[in-house]
Amino acid sequence: MESSLDTLIDSVLQKQSFSEKTKRQAEWVIADTVLAALYGIKSENEITKYIQRVSKEKSNSEERIPVIGTNITSNVKDNLILHGTATVSNELDEGNTFAKGHPSAHVFPVLFVTAWKNNADINSVITAYIKAYEICSRFAYATSMYDELHPHGTWGNVGGAIARAIIEDKTHSEIKQIILLALSLPLATSWMAAEEGQKVRNLYTGIGSFIAYEITDFINYGFSSNIPVAKDLWENILGNEFEEKKLYQSLFGPPMIQQNYLKKHPACRFTHSAIDATEKLQKQNNILLPDIENIVVDTYHLAARCDVQIPKSKLQAKFSIPYAIACTLMNKSMFDNYQANLLSVSTLAEKVIVNDSQWITNMLPHKRAANVTIKMKNGTSLSQLVENAKGEFFNTFHEEDLWKKYENMLSDYYSDAWFQNLKKNLVNMRNFTTFAEWLKVNRLIER
Repeated sequence: MESSLDTLIDSVLQKQSFSEKTKRQAEWVIADTVLAALYGIKSENEITKYIQRVSKEKSNSEERIPVIGTNITSNVKDNLILHGTATVSNELDEGNTFAKGHPSAHVFPVLFVTAWKNNADINSVITAYIKAYEICSRFAYATSMYDELHPHGTWGNVGGAIARAIIEDKTHSEIKQIILLALSLPLATSWMAAEEGQKVRNLYTGIGSFIAYEITDFINYGFSSNIPVAKDLWENILGNEFEEKKLYQSLFGPPMIQQNYLKKHPACRFTHSAIDATEKLQKQNNILLPDIENIVVDTYHLAARCDVQIPKSKLQAKFSIPYAIACTLMNKSMFDNYQANLLSVSTLAEKVIVNDSQWITNMLPHKRAANVTIKMKNGTSLSQLVENAKGEFFNTFHEEDLWKKYENMLSDYYSDAWFQNLKKNLVNMRNFTTFAEWLKVNRLIER
């Protein structure tokens, strides 16, 4: 693994320029992630209470960092936890099929703090984002983590740690030790937290971001790890295989950030192929809801875990294929009040059966498919297969789709004038000199 790691680090540090297409995608990823965090800060009760406590703290000699969407500042620890937790809280943050998780959610909180403290210029931020995203995605791609674990707060911590390291211009040897220590300090996470709708799942990213930021300081104090420790952890404890060649094969060809997916539904990506299939059936047919006998969803084994018919919380609803399909057929926005939605859709959701289908699992990893069959009471049926949900890098959304998503997220909190300003500046990052200037012009911070 040593030579593979050295090759990865050397290649990343030597890469000085990226194509316009890559930089443009990085702008979209950063913007999308910042707005996901903003929505979490505005919409989640736990985060609101956290911010209320932070807002009562008296400023002291400790450096304070703005909290987006508010007029307050916080210490570094609270800032990292708040932004990391908020980003993933509504299941709207971007992801990467190859990484099998959400790289940007782990890069953003640490980069935010580091860029603010260093008054980093925009080009440095974009470059650091692309490189940090590449490195953590590569480790995720190389490992086969056990399905029972949740990816938040694990390999993604490497991305946050590297974002700080690159902004602070660390050397090859320093970055190597930062990666090894980050790989050696994952959280012990449970996928069941998502299935059960327990918000400890959101904290995984917040706590992971705090650990990631502190890695550089730990190295400075003299803490260390090595390849045998990191390899044992990822090959024998967290997973059962590590393919070293995936660390450097086709590196930046194209960059991983250019091969990501964006989301428009506030739901786990595992539900999206089923949602898209349902939307196609609805568009192509005149489906009368009282005539439905049942709805059968065949999908891959990971998605089949999202089978709760009557979710007990908003977060659990985001991991429920039956709830998502019922909302889709009944034209209920999943951005709307969860409790009100559930009263309307529960009868239909109870008709949705989710199957773990081997023929679809066999399509992994390149296809994350779902086949939806609506069986009618008269014996007829309608069926639709979607091999990959819309939003993947080879089937991207139109910009109008993304702006509609942002309006669904934030229209309860911001005026039309705020949105018009955002549309002019959000994904035009390179028009600004510093990251801080971009945040201020977009009114993402209020002081």
